[in-house]
Amino acid sequence: MTVAVFFDYTCGYSNRARHWLDALEDAEIDWRPFSLLEQNSRDDGTPVFEQAQYADNPSLIALAVHEQVRAQGGDLHAYRRRMFAAWHEEPGRLSTQDIVDLGRDAGLRDFGRDAGFAALAAQHAEAAKLGVFGTPTLALGPDQVVFVKLDSVPVVDRARPLWEAVSQLAVSGQDLREWQQVTPPNETG
Repeated sequence: MTVAVFFDYTCGYSNRARHWLDALEDAEIDWRPFSLLEQNSRDDGTPVFEQAQYADNPSLIALAVHEQVRAQGGDLHAYRRRMFAAWHEEPGRLSTQDIVDLGRDAGLRDFGRDAGFAALAAQHAEAAKLGVFGTPTLALGPDQVVFVKLDSVPVVDRARPLWEAVSQLAVSGQDLREWQQVTPPNETG
């Protein structure tokens, strides 16, 4: 099975999806960056990728390095795992240099900010054409694009059944716009 996953390193739901999808040994996942910073920007219409004030934004740098590791034939899987772990599971904030160093550990030879941001902008535009609005979004096919939010990482023996359920809904549930599990309020009496 092959699926494109649009993600942002800053997104906790994307990190949970990373753990879930990594547990599916036979899955071929194409991780594609989607900038939540760009998606949620409310300024003059100039993309954040083109604004000087965002040139060193860690979320954009992390996604741009992702695309540069891909373009340079590095170990994208290793970079993705390390970047998510550094962002969500380790203390401290990441600097631009920290992020570039994680890329170098995965085979990045040279980080070109302009090329990285251009690749990131192109991926973002492709995602927007599919209707992606948040992360993580799974694209199983042209009309099978679903936004998924996990409250927790499924235990390993639940990863496959969850994948099958999500895939089935994506394929056959095209009339289903949104499905959300409701949590009853706690009674405090």
